[in-house]
Amino acid sequence: MFEQLIIKYFHPVYNIGLQDIRNAWFLEKSPVKLVTTVYRGNLIFRLPGSGKRISYRMLKKGLVKKTIIIRQPLNLLPF
Repeated sequence: MFEQLIIKYFHPVYNIGLQDIRNAWFLEKSPVKLVTTVYRGNLIFRLPGSGKRISYRMLKKGLVKKTIIIRQPLNLLPF
């Protein structure tokens, strides 16, 4: 079984796709969900494994409307 995610917006420089305002995905080799937090009153996204923060304001400047479908395996509990 697979879970289907639909990415509506894409930023080609950062290689980040937005499912909605709170769900962002880093689309390099395999899609990785970014951590979304509020830092000093601004919505930011953190790349996993690094301390780099990308704000929604910076990301919004270069967004392109593009539909990308990601299929991920559905992780069910074993019981």
